[in-house]
Amino acid sequence: MENENLGLKTFKGVLWNVFGRVSNQGMSFIMGIILARIIAPESYGLIAMALVVVAITGSIVDGGFGAALIRKKNPAANDYYTVFWFNIITAIFLYLIIYFAAPAIEKFYDTEGLVPVIRYLSLTVIISGFTTVQNVQLTKKLDFSALNIIALVATIISGGLGIAMAYGGYGVWALVAQQLSSNMLNSIMILFYNRWMPSWIFSRKSFNELFAFSRNMFASAVLNSVFQNIYPLIIGKWFAPAMLAYYTRAESYQRLLARNLTSVVQTVSFPSLATLQDDNYRLKNAYRQMIRMLMLVNAPIMLGLIAVAEPLIIFMITDTWLPTVPYLQLLCLAGLLYPLHAVNLNVIKVKGRSDIFLKLEMVKKILIVLAIFSGLPWGITGLVVAKVVASFIAYFLNAYFSLKLIGYKVKEQLQDVLAYVMLACIMALGVWSLSFWITEAPAMLLFTQIITGVGLYLAGCFGLKLKAFFKLIDMLKKVLKKEK
Repeated sequence: MENENLGLKTFKGVLWNVFGRVSNQGMSFIMGIILARIIAPESYGLIAMALVVVAITGSIVDGGFGAALIRKKNPAANDYYTVFWFNIITAIFLYLIIYFAAPAIEKFYDTEGLVPVIRYLSLTVIISGFTTVQNVQLTKKLDFSALNIIALVATIISGGLGIAMAYGGYGVWALVAQQLSSNMLNSIMILFYNRWMPSWIFSRKSFNELFAFSRNMFASAVLNSVFQNIYPLIIGKWFAPAMLAYYTRAESYQRLLARNLTSVVQTVSFPSLATLQDDNYRLKNAYRQMIRMLMLVNAPIMLGLIAVAEPLIIFMITDTWLPTVPYLQLLCLAGLLYPLHAVNLNVIKVKGRSDIFLKLEMVKKILIVLAIFSGLPWGITGLVVAKVVASFIAYFLNAYFSLKLIGYKVKEQLQDVLAYVMLACIMALGVWSLSFWITEAPAMLLFTQIITGVGLYLAGCFGLKLKAFFKLIDMLKKVLKKEK
């Protein structure tokens, strides 16, 4: 009964998070389409260069303390105060470094006009530092409804500002204003909603206790952030800004669907599954169920996106962005495995083995470096192909430790997801074949492909009686019944 209640509570959190993410990302997606039709790819390339710096800096500010607080069953007030002041001091210090290093970064990219863009966008690092603790507190309460409503409101207002400025001819500054205002609005609303205020306390005891776990998570997060952004860094350095824009646009669409879904489940499940960290049997069963449900949804999305990529890009952001298509299709192959990566890494975090997490991240980063050196001579396409190959190899590295920690074998994982992947492949082939029949109307082709794909996949789930599909329906019924 306890396990069932935990499962329903977690699933309810997932539903709220999915609803919030879909609403928020959907709104952001629509506004992004409007902006991409107004603003040239070169401006997006400029923003992408600056966001590499912001993303890496943001991972340093958190320091892994967010994960440490979530994992700790009953954090004391001093724990929260200590993490808050650590975040603020670190954020201000890093912003000053970025501010004075901006001319050197511009010189590295050999792109004029980058200095003010970097300096303004990097203010988000300080702004976010004020609400890291509040985000942790709401996450521990599984209060994802508030987090997502706040994010949605911030997205709508900031998106409207960005579009108005884009129509006014502000170009790249419309994108800067959108990013800054979104971050600021989100932080202000979280502060008002959570109403938590820090005291002037910094506890060395709390810091040392949390740092014992967070230090490896911190190093892993920084490594991950650097290497997650290394492709934009390399492409921005060696290729024109427009080419970087095509790549980052493809990556954003892939992440919108693959990573957001998995991130939702990870965010909600981590605090819940942390309570099962000492029960390997229940933990393994929970992860098996999670991985099936994730692949039930992720496999048709990724493989379906490969099939509809060209009409999708033309319909949404015009044929100006057609070079995005092959990058999107290749990245979706890597995105197919993302839930498997995430679940296996979540096992390591829940078990508290941040030492393994760090070592694993270091090995995978070496793998990425090898992929870059092997792919760069063949241009951006070579880089993306090498990235896909590295992703497949990394999966087996991640899965090895799930076997060691909770006995979840690679063979079992692949057996658990095989039916969903095969069904998604059949669906994608059926959807792709429609492009031979409808050749002159991208909008009609896209609409027909989507309807056909959804119908084929749902029919397959019913016909094959896939467990995760019926489990998902059953849990939805339970949650809805409980809400009534």
